Amino acid sequence: MKKLIFLLISLFWIGCNSTPKDSEPKTRIPAEFEAQESIWLGFRTYEENDPSDSVTLEIIKEIHPYVKLNLIVEHDTLAKDIKKEFSKLDIDTSNISIIIQSPTDIWYRDPGPIFAISSKNELAVIDFKYTNYSNVPPDSIGDKAKAHEGIDRDIARRLKLDTINSIVAIEGGAFETDGKGTLIQVEDITLKRNPHLSRKEIEEDLAKCCGIEKIIWLPSGVADDPHNFDRIHENIFGFATGGHTDEFVRFANDSTIIVSWIDEAEIDQHPINKLNYEILSKNFEILSNATNKEGKKYNVIKVPHPDPQTEEMVITPDWFYSEQWSKRLKKFDIKANDTIYWATASSYMNYLITNDIIIIPQYGINKSKDFKVKKIFESLYPKRKIIGLNPISFNFGGGGMHCRYQTQPKIEQY
Repeated sequence: MKKLIFLLISLFWIGCNSTPKDSEPKTRIPAEFEAQESIWLGFRTYEENDPSDSVTLEIIKEIHPYVKLNLIVEHDTLAKDIKKEFSKLDIDTSNISIIIQSPTDIWYRDPGPIFAISSKNELAVIDFKYTNYSNVPPDSIGDKAKAHEGIDRDIARRLKLDTINSIVAIEGGAFETDGKGTLIQVEDITLKRNPHLSRKEIEEDLAKCCGIEKIIWLPSGVADDPHNFDRIHENIFGFATGGHTDEFVRFANDSTIIVSWIDEAEIDQHPINKLNYEILSKNFEILSNATNKEGKKYNVIKVPHPDPQTEEMVITPDWFYSEQWSKRLKKFDIKANDTIYWATASSYMNYLITNDIIIIPQYGINKSKDFKVKKIFESLYPKRKIIGLNPISFNFGGGGMHCRYQTQPKIEQY
């Protein structure tokens, strides 16, 4: 009898102290609003005289007291004058490391390392396929994509981290996660990048590799984020990614989504506004009805989309010296000396967030809109310092501040 009682007690103890299979720790990609160990920031590549250098230096000046910075440069020669520039701006370099990586990309968000926390509470890198923004199967990517496809694995090797292989081709700026198993991505861009995969296969792979239990699929990204060089409206063209989430939607915290919005009064002010109103209305409706993996709805907050900014541009004969650009221009029957309007990939959603500080776009064109956006961020993050910078030099290149960096999460020790 005593033996039987002892056996029952033992089984009860084992049952109470064992972890059910469904609740076993899974690999996860932390949200960016969580604590960060460091930031990996694309600083200088082949663009030695990058016009956005001044903005990048301002970003470094603002955030370096709050987080360790790993600045990525492509060659030693590009790094030699950086410390002089830091000295001019009174930037303390004790929290900054200069990392030489060749080849690399100044838009580090997309091919750079996407850090995750493994089921063992250890840092790992998710190795997504990289196609350099091409809508092709990963086995038919171009030379630049082949060169940059290993950027994330290179950092994993340097840090002696495990890599978790994914079969999905996706850029770092093309998805957003709440850190608790829910992910937002754009159907138009993700399916085009992966014509060899079905939506179900993509979902299954993200569940296996990243612990994603629920995906909120949005139909398309904003109109001023076209794929590569494309016509936005009549004689307005742009050059961007084709639908990255960081141009219009972000998780502010694990229960709040912020999404770009065009007010009805703005619809007729510009053709891009009209296109974006239709796109964002559909996305807002989906997000308003979306739930997290536990079935709870998110608080969805509308944030103004910037006034469209376009620049008149004359297509000189030099454009046609490049075979790639020549094909693009001929596709739209654009000839030498024609004039087009180049639209920027402007967005208030393309902001930088790290420990205790957030840097948001402030364009200075519509100051009331800038003010409204800043107030929204101050209400969402009352304990963080909110700084505004004008990222227009980034935007003309097809991206923004968020596109330049990847975050390395802090591992909590239990």
